[in-house]
Amino acid sequence: MSQKLPRKALIPLAGLGTRMFPASKAVRKELFPVITPDGRCCSLLQRLLEEAYSAGIEQVGLIIRPGDEGTFSALFDPVESAIHQRLSDAAKLEEAALLRMGSKITWLTQAKQEGFGHAIYCAREWIGEEAFLLMLSDHIYVTNGDRSCAKQLLDAFQQHGGKSIISLYPVHGEKVRHYGTGAGTWLDDARQTLELTQFVEKPELAYARQHLRMDNLPEDTFLCVYGQYVLTAEIFAILAEQIAANQRHRGEFQLTSALAELSAKNRLLGFQVDGKHYDTGQPMAYVRSLAGFAGLLDKQE
Repeated sequence: MSQKLPRKALIPLAGLGTRMFPASKAVRKELFPVITPDGRCCSLLQRLLEEAYSAGIEQVGLIIRPGDEGTFSALFDPVESAIHQRLSDAAKLEEAALLRMGSKITWLTQAKQEGFGHAIYCAREWIGEEAFLLMLSDHIYVTNGDRSCAKQLLDAFQQHGGKSIISLYPVHGEKVRHYGTGAGTWLDDARQTLELTQFVEKPELAYARQHLRMDNLPEDTFLCVYGQYVLTAEIFAILAEQIAANQRHRGEFQLTSALAELSAKNRLLGFQVDGKHYDTGQPMAYVRSLAGFAGLLDKQE
């Protein structure tokens, strides 16, 4: 019996944005502009929503800080008539698309910023007992093929019995210390899906060399979190236990700790996504990502 595909997605927007300060004081970083390869100028949040809805997601929960709903919801409000009249036909289509997106959004509040895991826990009542797609808000996801990266992950979730599954991509050398990293046993000949037996937050290279090697990857290359997850509701029970026990990492409740527990129970899969992503969470990374996503790095002036 095939597993039902998730209908809901979560995008956390409740971060403080300190790495992009002072620009993030004026404009929330998820509303920063990005230029698509075909020359559209849209916000990062719009691009994330397009990724989710194109994969078949029906409802998106946006996790925000108290008082931030108006800041974000303005993106989905109709523009003034005088502005609308001056929009090009293409821009009017963009406006209509934003209005449709807004009708499928639920606003969820994280009253106090106590970590990524805590933010996800704040969505438990809205999610209920369903599996859901989770997307980091400071990444631009780009597929190498016809299926979006989110669609690839959702399909893998369905094909492998509905276990929680996280997207992974290869990272080389010292960069591994910046990412959650996993290792395990391949489940297919294509070496694309694996059962994760270890999942570690930001390991040192020496640890990764000893514990996180995968046999099909080049030397000093490891599978790290790509930024998209399909999680079952069982994650909320684990997060509840960790929050009740005040089990923090670097002062916060982390999703990685809950994922590590899932992995220890043989309840977590990894999927090597066919795509790339661009980080927008730091100033220089944002600049490089703007150029890379727009295709400018592949062009010569």
